[in-house]
Amino acid sequence: MVQTLVLVRHGDAERRGPEGDRSRRLTPGGLETLQKTYPRAFAPLRGVAGLELWSSPAVRALQTAEVVADALGVDRADIRQIPCLYDQDDRAFLDELEACPAQTLVAVGHVPFMRDLAARLAQASGPFPKGQVMAVSWDEGRPWPCGGRVLWTVTP
Repeated sequence: MVQTLVLVRHGDAERRGPEGDRSRRLTPGGLETLQKTYPRAFAPLRGVAGLELWSSPAVRALQTAEVVADALGVDRADIRQIPCLYDQDDRAFLDELEACPAQTLVAVGHVPFMRDLAARLAQASGPFPKGQVMAVSWDEGRPWPCGGRVLWTVTP
């Protein structure tokens, strides 16, 4: 069961074009910001056993997840695309989360979903800016899923 969930909002993306929302890519500046910020942001998780990396199937989220994978030292091929992260379906996400065998899960998605999950799971309030990383943990005896506590937050 997941004991630490790391919520990540994708980086700064280009505007919607004729190819649609799912095809939007990170801007060069957005990608550069993540590449500078994430090695330090994810340092506490480098080498952690039993870690999974999930991403929305949107291109900007997958690009963000690739930067996360590089910062964690994990294979980009291990990124799992989870449609409910794009669909912003909290019930489906919580079902996936509950079934996940990993102890640590990093999930890359979108707002308002990431912001709303932080509020629901750890009573964290406020905006969830592009590129933000928030680690939530459940200690033994704390109610799941709404009894999480914020371990750390990094905003590029």
